[in-house]
Amino acid sequence: MANILIYGIDPAMTQRLANPLRREKHHVRFLETSDLIPQDTEDAPLVLLDARLKWSACRPLFAKLQKLGCPVLFYTGDRRMVSHLRALYSGSSDVITIPFSQKMLITKVTTLLGNEAPLGTLIVDETERVALLDGERVELTAQEYALLLALMENADMAVSREQLLRKAWGYQSMGDTRTVDVHVQRLRKKLGGERIETVYKCGYRLKMA
Repeated sequence: MANILIYGIDPAMTQRLANPLRREKHHVRFLETSDLIPQDTEDAPLVLLDARLKWSACRPLFAKLQKLGCPVLFYTGDRRMVSHLRALYSGSSDVITIPFSQKMLITKVTTLLGNEAPLGTLIVDETERVALLDGERVELTAQEYALLLALMENADMAVSREQLLRKAWGYQSMGDTRTVDVHVQRLRKKLGGERIETVYKCGYRLKMA
């Protein structure tokens, strides 16, 4: 169980954030001013922070949070803000974009509480046929893009090499699964090595959080 403070301007959204966290047995409070931040590093909370808050309100808060070593999870409805928000706070931080699933929220909170390096936010714009990592365009070949889509269809689940061949290459027979391995390695270099896991005796799993 962790101490979690939510600092936001939309009561409905703060409740939406608080409810699943309380079900996970976390102690959740709502923050109204930076004066409510504990002074003892042993009680340093995780802070969920609305990206729409004015900088004048956040500036003194950041100073206290960084001194205590508090992790921060920003939430925003503008995916273009992701990279900016990651750079805004020098301590451990991450960003969750609205709309989000409860699973995504819990995963990001758990990662920050464990002081693990969070994965960036990965989305695909199928209209433009591009991938965006933390709001930044990732240059992919047509085949890498097709492979990423095949993995995203079953995100966070193991997908066999044979399934990927059928989905991304259109092969009806087993074909040469080494082709999949080569393209996965290329995709890993562009998305980050921790993004795609190798599943023993099966294939690969794309991690979304």
